[in-house]
Amino acid sequence: MIKKLWVVRPEPNFVNRLPMFLEKDIVAIGWPAVGDLSQGQNRDFLAYRLCQAYRHYLDTKKDDLAMAVGVLDRFVNQIKLGDYVLIPQNGDVFVSEVTGNYSFQPELGHDGPEAGYPHWRKVRFLKNKQPFSHIRNLPLGVRRAIDCHLSVFSIHAAAVAMWSLIKQNSGAP
Repeated sequence: MIKKLWVVRPEPNFVNRLPMFLEKDIVAIGWPAVGDLSQGQNRDFLAYRLCQAYRHYLDTKKDDLAMAVGVLDRFVNQIKLGDYVLIPQNGDVFVSEVTGNYSFQPELGHDGPEAGYPHWRKVRFLKNKQPFSHIRNLPLGVRRAIDCHLSVFSIHAAAVAMWSLIKQNSGAP
């Protein structure tokens, strides 16, 4: 199995959830109104659910819908057990290994000022839940990849340099 490297930003709905990620050993994303996607929905279904739930929010002329579909598809369908997730926060990067399949937490699926983050994956944080590294100490390709502003994306282009760091610092296979 080929493991992939992903970045998941810890601010579903613009609320810093890193403390919750660390406490519950998870990574999570927002989009609560789309509901449970545990049946591994395809991109067309994701687009349909997003349009139903967020039609007044998504501007299809600016590719908002395509970006949102991509985020949900990557989180729900593409991230696999054993993949690694980088979580950048305030200049630091936390690293975790995906240990659980996608799950939906309906009690956290609400909109509003403290909007929900119901789409979860269980993870195991490396380095005892301490920052893995400061971003400036990462290889240039990884730093540039992390600059992407999407909330969930892969960093395959910078993977070789980052794999080397992870193996050195955590004993990962």
